[in-house]
Amino acid sequence: MDQSAKNRWVFRMIHFQNLEFILKHGIVSKYKENNPGYIHIGAPDLISLRDEYRIGIDPPGGTLGEFIPFYFAGHSPMLYKIKTGNGVRRYPQEDIIFICCKIGKILDYTNEWCFTDGHAKSRITEFYNDLIYLQKIDWGTVNALHWNNTLEDMDRCRKKQAEFLVKDYLPVSCIGFLAVRNEERKVEVEFILERLHLNIPVYVDNENRLYYE
Repeated sequence: MDQSAKNRWVFRMIHFQNLEFILKHGIVSKYKENNPGYIHIGAPDLISLRDEYRIGIDPPGGTLGEFIPFYFAGHSPMLYKIKTGNGVRRYPQEDIIFICCKIGKILDYTNEWCFTDGHAKSRITEFYNDLIYLQKIDWGTVNALHWNNTLEDMDRCRKKQAEFLVKDYLPVSCIGFLAVRNEERKVEVEFILERLHLNIPVYVDNENRLYYE
């Protein structure tokens, strides 16, 4: 297997108020059942639809709601909606934390994963369960700051939202680092980590590689 593929990072967005629960219990696909106070970011109707939508490859099989979604880069359309309140509840970006994991670390833990070449609920999106097919992802669009559809490519928004999907659960040991918006949030996160006796690096995204300006 190409080692560069296993060294690639994937990113999960969460609300800051959910962080301590995740650090205590691990990253799971279903939080509300165990933590009624869990804050879902994003569109509630889309979240419920994912519970019913079957993924397009088996193994691992199952529905999207059984999987923990990660993006391959920052500046996602969903983060933009959260920032602006466009169709979802608005939160300041300072409230959003990125959980960052290496693909190789995930694969060392589980073989129940897959990834897509675009938004997972689009009918034209393809699912893959072999890292050799990472080449099917439009990396130029995935890494782009501006991802709107253009006359030259009317499929950019879908492709920007390619996902890496992990079934059910990941332990905290799979987290490589946490990314935050500013120094104040870093101090708060590091306080939680210290209290839980966890040694996870926390980085401030000063160059806006994940967050919008």
